[in-house]
Formats: sequence, C-alpha cells, structure tokens
Amino acid sequence: MQSNKRSELTDAIRCAVRQFRDAGQRFMNKSIVDAVIESNGPLFAEVGHALAREKLFDLTRRIMKSSAEMTEDEAQLELGLDPASFEMPGMIAVPVDPANSLNGDCEWVPVTEATVADLDANLIMLEFQIKADQSKRRNVLLLRQRLVSLVGENSPLTVGQALALVRELKKPCTGEGEQ
Repeated sequence: MQSNKRSELTDAIRCAVRQFRDAGQRFMNKSIVDAVIESNGPLFAEVGHALAREKLFDLTRRIMKSSAEMTEDEAQLELGLDPASFEMPGMIAVPVDPANSLNGDCEWVPVTEATVADLDANLIMLEFQIKADQSKRRNVLLLRQRLVSLVGENSPLTVGQALALVRELKKPCTGEGEQ
C-alpha cells in the first residue's frame, strides 16, 4: 500500500479513536473500523486490495498460531516427552528478521522440521512477547493501584473522572465566597 494512503488511513483511525475516547464512551475495534469505513469510503476503493491482503495475513497468522496447539503424541513419545504433561506444538514461528522478531514477519516451520536455531529464534521472540506483556501488565497494575488509592476499591469512577477530580483539588483557591 502506498505510504501516503497508509498515512491517510492511520490518521483516519487515530481520529476515530480520539472521537470515541473524547466522547467518554467504551468502544470496540469494530466500532472504530465501522466509523473509519463510513467516513472514508473513497479511500477504501483505492486501498481495498492491500487491506484485504493485510487482513488475510492476520487471519493466516491467527490460524497458524492455533494450529500450533496440535499435539504430536508419537513424536513426543519417541523423544521421551510425556504427552500427559507436555504438549508439542505442531508448528513454530521463526522470525525472518531477528532484529525485529516481535513485530516482523515470521516463517512457520513444522516443529518436526525445526532446527535448534529455529527453536532458539522462537524462544527469543516469545521472550520479547512475554516482556512486552509483563510491561503492559505492570503499567495497568500501577494505574489500578493509584486509582484505588484515590477513589477506593469499589468506586464507579473512571480513570478520567479520577484525573479530573485530582486536577480540581490541585487548583489554587481564589478566595471567592470568603468573607
């Protein structure tokens, strides 16, 4: 997809996210997608093939990940791995670019065809994923703890409402209404 069209699409998505967020409502990805399509119809006529290709890529990746849940009991037994406590993936993702292993392209390799280097590359990628997830979890946990400390465990206030409350409390007194 041309970079200027990609940029237009990215800007349209950001704008839709901002509109939903600023409206203070909850939303799903589907809501954003529908809003972007509705307000940018002509853009999709131009980039339709590229978007379809990207979506097929995402769907293929999802299918490949789920196929990695298949067990291969015979191979497990022959390798001395107990099928009751070990589930051998059917396939593994091997990053094509080790410098961009988390978000780059992957080559899917049947696990019975994987080399030690393939397993190592997959483990490195999984480690990056785990670290990214742990970082996100830590940030959400810190946010939750701070929110609870401000508004209490069972408060119905949102993060935004708590932020507005804190801002209001930090405003200097103007002396209006004092005698």
